Amino acid sequence: MNFGICSNGSRDTGYETAIKTAKILIDLGATPVFETGMAEECPALKEITGVVFADFAETDIKTIISIGGDGTFLSKVAQYRDLDVEFVGVNLGSIGFLNEILHEDLEMDLAKLVSGDYDTIDRTQLKCDVYNKDGELKGSSVCLNDIIIVRGAKPHITTLVLSIDGQIIERFRGDGLVVATATGSSAYSLSAGGPILMPNMKDIIVTPICSHTLNGYTYVATSKSEIKISLEAIESAPLICPDGRDFVDLESYDSIIIKRYDKVLKTVCLKKDSFFSNVRKKIVQRGYFYENR
Repeated sequence: MNFGICSNGSRDTGYETAIKTAKILIDLGATPVFETGMAEECPALKEITGVVFADFAETDIKTIISIGGDGTFLSKVAQYRDLDVEFVGVNLGSIGFLNEILHEDLEMDLAKLVSGDYDTIDRTQLKCDVYNKDGELKGSSVCLNDIIIVRGAKPHITTLVLSIDGQIIERFRGDGLVVATATGSSAYSLSAGGPILMPNMKDIIVTPICSHTLNGYTYVATSKSEIKISLEAIESAPLICPDGRDFVDLESYDSIIIKRYDKVLKTVCLKKDSFFSNVRKKIVQRGYFYENR
């Protein structure tokens, strides 16, 4: 059984966790597969009998193990989401909402992973298309967490016209909007005052960022809904970021169409803790993390 391993060297000092993960998998009778560039990036891996370096797309991989923080996890999802694999993360970041495995539980959790003693979560993804004023497609992107449309370099109020299923909901004025999946509901959307959804839910959340109106409501749309965000004439272009990545440059009268992507992303669930209990622990931890480093 092959397991792909991706490690963020800025988090995984000397790739110590990647090396440890590979050795544990080999002891469990599994095959650790690293991206081809890791052979030069971490020569120590070449000395371990049983380690394979290969293109994931050309290898029969069951699960991709991301080692790092949530950003590492999202970047590997973006890179490999079209492969028919499950994803799981080893948390070396500050909080790690998306990373199921703690470093201190590595051996125990990898044993569960190899034996198949776990559940999977089908997570909704979003597809975003941006069109110019003439209706021409400028770019498309897929994300797991959220799509953020936020004011750009100048601190000007951004005006966005929000429509859901063809109905104009409001002419929003403020810092921007977050369009999130259930997975992204515990990220930027939560900070902006949005609700927390359980990760297997399919609804789409639209949450204002610093609304300069007297309502500032969050909207929850169905999995079949189409979210449209239209720009008016703009002095300073807002930014659009799917899962925190750079995307196209927005211009006056652009339209952003967001729908549920037609494929779910499967993630591994090894823990028996309730979802809300885990979220509460991580949010409390966030308040103390930097003071206790």
